[in-house]
Amino acid sequence: MSASASHRSVLRYIYNHNPFYVISAVLMLFAVRSAYGTIEIGSINCWIMMGVLAGYTLLLAGIGVLIVRWGKVWEDARSILLLLLLLFLGVSVSMDDLFSRISAEQGLLLMTGGFLFSALLSEAVLWGAGIRLGVRYRIPYHLFLALFYAAPWWCSPEMHPRTPAELEWTLFMFPVVASVLFLCLLPAVRGGVAYVKTNGTPWGWPWFPWIAFGMIAACVGFRSFVLCLTFGPAGPMWIKTGSGPWLISFDTLWGFYFLIPLAFALLVLLLEGGLATGNKVFQAGLTRFAPLLLLLAMPATTGPVHTGFLFKVTDAIGSPIWLTVWMLIGFYLWAAFRHVPNAIWGGLGAVALLAIVGPQTLGSRTLIEPTPWPLLLDGVLILALGIRKRSSGICTAGIVAATLGIWLVIPDSVLSEYRFTTCFHLLWISALVLGLTLKDDFSRVLQCASALLIPLVALVVIGNDRAVEIPMLWRLSYVAVWVVGSLLIAHFWSSRWFKYSFAATVSILLYTSAAYGFRQVTRTLDRSAVIAFIWSVAALLLAFLISAHKARWLPEFAWLTFGKETPPEEETLPPPPEVPPGEEE
Repeated sequence: MSASASHRSVLRYIYNHNPFYVISAVLMLFAVRSAYGTIEIGSINCWIMMGVLAGYTLLLAGIGVLIVRWGKVWEDARSILLLLLLLFLGVSVSMDDLFSRISAEQGLLLMTGGFLFSALLSEAVLWGAGIRLGVRYRIPYHLFLALFYAAPWWCSPEMHPRTPAELEWTLFMFPVVASVLFLCLLPAVRGGVAYVKTNGTPWGWPWFPWIAFGMIAACVGFRSFVLCLTFGPAGPMWIKTGSGPWLISFDTLWGFYFLIPLAFALLVLLLEGGLATGNKVFQAGLTRFAPLLLLLAMPATTGPVHTGFLFKVTDAIGSPIWLTVWMLIGFYLWAAFRHVPNAIWGGLGAVALLAIVGPQTLGSRTLIEPTPWPLLLDGVLILALGIRKRSSGICTAGIVAATLGIWLVIPDSVLSEYRFTTCFHLLWISALVLGLTLKDDFSRVLQCASALLIPLVALVVIGNDRAVEIPMLWRLSYVAVWVVGSLLIAHFWSSRWFKYSFAATVSILLYTSAAYGFRQVTRTLDRSAVIAFIWSVAALLLAFLISAHKARWLPEFAWLTFGKETPPEEETLPPPPEVPPGEEE
């Protein structure tokens, strides 16, 4: 590609997307922010700052209506409409300092005037551009505008005197209120595509109007930070070091965990949007990535102001991580109630986190000692789900989770000395029952594994040093029970694995019983006499087996054919000689 063609493509891209509205708005906001940083604090005329932003907002709104009404340039109009939301936020932020300088009556008038300015200008732009925004979207939109202007008026210590602790909690509640307002959009989301089908723009759902509300969500996060920066009671917003310029102190009570309620509300709205459109892939993606909400709960800074309020929140209502886990449980329960596939597994995973996450958990270093009840609850629920679906794999997962819970419970019970033995037998017998009762691929694996464990456990029970304290008679009785059990299972379930298990276990039992009996008898009788007696019994048994084989009492495939008596072959007479014709008597 030639240089001229490359230049033309760049110019065409700039012409089509026209980023200069965004550049202009960003430069205007930067100019206002720079003015705050260079003018001496006591002489800042906030009325001028607010007036500049309001005038620029009016100008941009007029341009937007003009290019839509008479030019139909919707690509540029989209940038202007989104910038208007950002400028409304800028106007409300520019009022923050005024609420600390004027009287209560003037503050109320300022708040009302700012809201009416933004609300009326928004309605004028919608009317002038011919954009139809349904009442389900319009009411929450105006409520957000009211929240942006009411928040600084309500949080200002001059407007509403309160203690520092009360002010901190007031600032903390701002994103919570915004989250409730976002949930007011649920009826609009459930309206789906049909509710915005004829909106007067070339944009369809979800781009219209959800890009605008996405911008509002970003504004809520920024507004929350600015409120804490301006009205936080833990120190001055502006600091000065030596003869240098005034700088903003960013050690505030605000943290990313302030945004957790907002993110939770957006998750619910996105889920409802996926349900409204029937998009299964989008629903699955939401349930898969919802745990990323926990990232917002991690401590971001170590400043004394930030950590001080974090400890207050933790002591009062619980740590952000612990609260987020409960929110995730609520989200997955709602998704399961709305029949989202596999949502129940996310909820079970969130419940499992409560085994190590407590109300005072602020990070990996403050995880609690494992708690059994979440694992027991998960185990029971997973087992019930597996039984309903007739899935041995799901049932096994439930039994494993419940066994982990029992493992944590046993140290506080009378079975504390038999912790491993109890949990092992619980897993083993459960696998045996599942392998015999359910009919799927994994059940056959469980059946094979449980059968092979019988002779292995028999060897461990008899030969392990830790089992010496248990009387040998009890150990032999234990092995004998499994011998009988494996024989019954092999007979009634026609399982070849349990036939092998029976043969191996009965061999172990016979050998161990003989050795145990030999040691017991030699304590009272002569050793040579006992050995001779054993060989005598062995010879008698061998002789009987040979006789039983000759009598055809034993299966033919079980023994060699040495010494087998075969009946003599029947003698056949030679055929009579042929008589020539005519010589017959």
